[in-house]
Amino acid sequence: MRTMKNTIPSRYDHATISAKWQKIWADARVYEPNLDHPVDPYYNLMMFPYPSAEGLHVGNMYAFSGADIAGRFQRMNGHDVLEPIGLDGFGIHSENYAMKIGKHPAEQALVSEKHFYEQLQQIGNGFAWNERLETYDPEYYKWTQWLFIQMFKKGLAYKAISKVNWCPSCKTVLADEQVEDGVCERCKTVVERKDAKQWFFRITNYADTLLKNIEKLRWPEAIKIAQRQWIGKKEGVEIAYPIADTDEKITCFTTRPETNFGATFVVIAPEHELAMRISRGEVEIAREHQDEVKTYCDQALKKSEQQRLEDARKKTGAFTGLYAINKLNNSKMPIYVADFVLAGFGTGAVVGVPAHDLRDFEFAQVMELPIIRVVTGKNGDTTPVVDKNQVQEDDGAMINSAFLDGLEVAVASKKIIEYMVEKGWATRSTSYHLRDWLISRQRFWGPPIPMVECVGTPSCGWQPVPEDQLPVELPYIEEYKPMGDGKSPLEKAPESWLMTTCPRCGETAKRETDVSDTFLDSSWYFLRYPSLGSKTASTLAFDPERIKTWMPVSAYIGGAEHAVLHLLYARFVTIALHEWGLLSFDEPFPFLFGHGLIIKDGAKMSKSRGNVVNPDEYIVKFGADTLRTYLMFLGPYDQGGDFRDDGIAGMERWMQRVWRTVVEKTSATNPTTPALQKKLHQTIQKCTHDLGEFHYNTAIASMMECVNLWNDASESMSREDAMQFLCLLAPFAPYMTEELFQWLGCWDGEGEFRSIHRSNWPIANPQFLVQNDVSFVLQMNGKTKAVFTVPLTTARSQERIETFLQSQEKTKQVLRGAVPKKTVFVPEKLINYVI
Repeated sequence: MRTMKNTIPSRYDHATISAKWQKIWADARVYEPNLDHPVDPYYNLMMFPYPSAEGLHVGNMYAFSGADIAGRFQRMNGHDVLEPIGLDGFGIHSENYAMKIGKHPAEQALVSEKHFYEQLQQIGNGFAWNERLETYDPEYYKWTQWLFIQMFKKGLAYKAISKVNWCPSCKTVLADEQVEDGVCERCKTVVERKDAKQWFFRITNYADTLLKNIEKLRWPEAIKIAQRQWIGKKEGVEIAYPIADTDEKITCFTTRPETNFGATFVVIAPEHELAMRISRGEVEIAREHQDEVKTYCDQALKKSEQQRLEDARKKTGAFTGLYAINKLNNSKMPIYVADFVLAGFGTGAVVGVPAHDLRDFEFAQVMELPIIRVVTGKNGDTTPVVDKNQVQEDDGAMINSAFLDGLEVAVASKKIIEYMVEKGWATRSTSYHLRDWLISRQRFWGPPIPMVECVGTPSCGWQPVPEDQLPVELPYIEEYKPMGDGKSPLEKAPESWLMTTCPRCGETAKRETDVSDTFLDSSWYFLRYPSLGSKTASTLAFDPERIKTWMPVSAYIGGAEHAVLHLLYARFVTIALHEWGLLSFDEPFPFLFGHGLIIKDGAKMSKSRGNVVNPDEYIVKFGADTLRTYLMFLGPYDQGGDFRDDGIAGMERWMQRVWRTVVEKTSATNPTTPALQKKLHQTIQKCTHDLGEFHYNTAIASMMECVNLWNDASESMSREDAMQFLCLLAPFAPYMTEELFQWLGCWDGEGEFRSIHRSNWPIANPQFLVQNDVSFVLQMNGKTKAVFTVPLTTARSQERIETFLQSQEKTKQVLRGAVPKKTVFVPEKLINYVI
């Protein structure tokens, strides 16, 4: 049937074959792009992995494999693909594990790196291993420190005392984004609030740009919504209410000024300047109110913002004894302190309109405060609001509001704003949920912040380390564990490291001992990858010419868990670099694909359940090709799937079937049989579409159908067509397809090597895509009785289809001589005889 140059085993031996091709691919630089002169460059990047203590888990492999399939598909479509790899190895995760096992983080990092890279070698990804970086390499964090200095020079980095999130377990501060439901996102310890002097980046300066640019991003809508909500822009006014019997005013931010005739109280945050003054006894009020406010504030300030928001389900507060005057109607509104109001939102003071805000309604009920309706409810309801279901937060007509009565809410809002601004009672204002990025960390394992504080001449203040002295290397200290007193372990560094010279005056200066947030490391890594090995690699953070060639990233693939952490910070850094004229683009990832999550046997994977899937075990047993293909077959790539051992065993059987089919049913001399030729080109068309849309599971299903037909006793495929089929499967099963492809192509290790992964992607021949026949259904009284394969021209004509049916024995058996009372004909689909 065929004459191939080399013999080949009857079964696929994944262990031998994968090891063989790993070496050949590396020697032939199959996955190394021409960084300086690429052909149609395509930057395929997965989110920066950190080397977890347990090594690569199946969730990592799911993400990596799906991203790699996209890269392989693009490479076979003529692109020079850059698919780099590296490790986000600094940070608390790595340091905590080192402490747990009693190793120094610097030593453990090398162990984790070796193990992680060994695992990555096995999974079959087409990584460009020459473009590799680790964030703890001084040659990398030199440029992370450079980035910090540029932020400082541009006025975007500053040090200030602020209320911060403190994790008593990790013994460091956390950014707001690193607190989830009141606990540390890393160790799940309840977070505390405390005052501390910290470094911040002014990300809030870019809030509007970050928000506006979201609209041009091709991202999953859920991630775009998360970023919009985190930025949290709200347009409104700040109303200054006089405080009765004083010369002071209290300013409240509101987005609903038209409801102000219904305002009955004011609530301030425990951190508000007025609340603090009352607690310190600096405001003349009754002692009982001062004591109540101080006790309340002391308790509230021990909670994180997230805890306060959760506790807000049960409204509490303390009356200050003070009243604000609503100048619209001269009513006196009691001023309370309540922890559901956050200092960071607006002015930290809120005017309460309980008939038209559910939170305000609940507070008014607890404190027995008046509730005044000023907007009609459903169906024009004007009755008093006595139940939370009556609270009207939507549009309606104004009532009980003097000159606003009868106006719709939107019109009334504009009119009241103009009125109050003209009177000098209010100013237009915009509020954001976004806070400046907290950069400082009181830990050891991270890049030292490259700043020094002058001791000899205090007026010099904080000065950046001269750029020619970078990197400020992390010193090796034995006692690296966090101290727990808010000070960094680097306070115990040798004097020779700790003390230096002020670059401004030449006097003695002390180095900053905090390290920077690990998210700063990953906020720019995508710029460094293409620049590795360039002429400017040692003198610039990123090579301008290569960045023009390769950036922005063509496809960025990762999980939605980074929606308001890494993704937001990377966007901010890129926008800033663009503003400084260092980048020609302002968004690093125009296209983002969010992959789903893998569960095991219907349950989320966790150590406590004992159901964590270690890919090493499955690669040893089934091979990377089988595991990759099975993971992609579980379900849509953006949804994930349920990993089951019987499922992967079934996939292993199919992979062996593919092997046998290619080996036994490929002809070196005969053409592909017509039915199989048509099916192959339909499969090419299907796979081409599906891989371009990340629909991996349906692409695999179409290949399974093709193999099923190929296995039919009457079918066979030519060598050339078999090689085309292998190209379709190659992104999923790189090792097996390379072995079979080279066997069919008669490459025996000598002469020129042309990898399947640099072959051209097959193109479907249109002549085989024309649908000549269709399945046509015969029904009787609406029930299917038979299905026939008929020419398309026949199925389009009722006369022709009835002539055809009359010639079929099956039709006679169905009708049994009965004459239809009615006939329903649907062209190309069915005919229904009503008897």
